[in-house]
Amino acid sequence: MDQVTNDEYGIKVAMFINEPKYLGTISEEEAKELGASLFSYTYGDEALGYKLTIHWAVNTHEDRIVLARYTYDGIASGIAVNHMLALVCTNKSIPQINDITYKGLERLLRDNPTIEALPSSERYTITFALDTVKLAVKEYIHAPLNHEEKTVPCKDSPMSIASIKESIELHNIDTLECLVEYTKAGSMDTDCKENLLAYIEEHQKLLEEEEEAEKALAAIPFRELNPEYRIMAVETAIDNTVRQFLIMDGGDIDVLNVKENGEIFEVYISYLGACSDCSSSGTGTLQAIQNALRDKLDPNIYVIAI
Repeated sequence: MDQVTNDEYGIKVAMFINEPKYLGTISEEEAKELGASLFSYTYGDEALGYKLTIHWAVNTHEDRIVLARYTYDGIASGIAVNHMLALVCTNKSIPQINDITYKGLERLLRDNPTIEALPSSERYTITFALDTVKLAVKEYIHAPLNHEEKTVPCKDSPMSIASIKESIELHNIDTLECLVEYTKAGSMDTDCKENLLAYIEEHQKLLEEEEEAEKALAAIPFRELNPEYRIMAVETAIDNTVRQFLIMDGGDIDVLNVKENGEIFEVYISYLGACSDCSSSGTGTLQAIQNALRDKLDPNIYVIAI
């Protein structure tokens, strides 16, 4: 491959393309020296313009990836994406792979935090790479796939119905053009476009219903809501304030419960992904969540991480 210049991509992406450190396979000898077993998973097809095989040396006692590499056929930016993904996967346990997010991976590829790492037409390389490792996790743990996870609706994309719907939700996709950027689905195969539009419309309808429900909740003081609706109100407030920043850092939170203790409301949360290991999760992050909930819902809210 010819040297990629910074005119085509940013400095970091160009460097990873020109120096593909994790490109290649893992030999039996390498895995044995690491006390690990080999695991590989292939996604896509050369005929689609994208084929990725991930290679993991896995410590089976801990189900931890001790070395990650990949072999790949596709556009140049996919090399950078898979370079970063291999780096991120290394030393993670198999279940932790599911915590890797699109926003987190894309942000790691940026030179400038405000400028996307890839052209919009190449966003799909990130989506495909993440789809690969998450399907690999299912293969590794022998988790069965449901009908939508097994069904590929378009001939121009390896993505299943379930994965396409997940992308629509994750990126709030409202047009076929935007869906193509993230998934390539419908880029050439016109036969599947009607179904793709139906998935987009289904998501938009769900958003409208959620918006109506949020308006109804917002009209009632937090203190007057029943316990079930208080949890929903907390989730909505977090969605509209701090959640996007947590996800960009590869983390998230799960709202477990809301308990009334006299005049105080105790909100119990659990950190997910990168947040669970973050040094600020018990201080700065917790304070940010608490301040957001007090501002949006009730000044007597106290957040407790467990």
